[in-house]
Amino acid sequence: MSDLTQPYNRLIRTGDTKAFQQVFELLYTPLHAYAFSFVANSEVAEELVQESFLMIWYHRGKIDEEFNMKAYLYKSVHNQALNHLRHQKIVLKHKEQAHGSDSSYTEWHGEPNPFLSKALYEAIEQLPERSRLIFEMSRLDGLRHREIAEKLNISEKTVEVQVRKARLFLQKKLKRFYKEL
Repeated sequence: MSDLTQPYNRLIRTGDTKAFQQVFELLYTPLHAYAFSFVANSEVAEELVQESFLMIWYHRGKIDEEFNMKAYLYKSVHNQALNHLRHQKIVLKHKEQAHGSDSSYTEWHGEPNPFLSKALYEAIEQLPERSRLIFEMSRLDGLRHREIAEKLNISEKTVEVQVRKARLFLQKKLKRFYKEL
């Protein structure tokens, strides 16, 4: 993939906002369409593209002559779109649990808080990698402890302990959203 943005690399690295604006105008529409193909929401697609451009700007000092900005932006939008979809899956699963389909979670305090999904996603991201993987396999993918243990080649007891620790960690992090813990 040829990168039409390479001539702008040096200028952007030095903080040239006009060069950055030109790259933005050159790539915004195709990147937005690419993001939209994942998330099917124009506003979300716009946010993902803008965030990718912001990352370029924040790290502009690291851009060298060979940097393929176009490839970086497409990869960034791709990764952000997948993270967004994963986050939506978490939100959906949590809403289902909050409305009584899983009594193992503490009851909601009234209506769902609009800030909960963001806080939940951030809290899950703070879990240690192994614990997060096991928790996501259990809660998001709906796998039983035995299935997780077989897939990861660990004991069911280890899975049980990791899920419990993750739930306790998340309850602590999300305490303000619940009546009682």
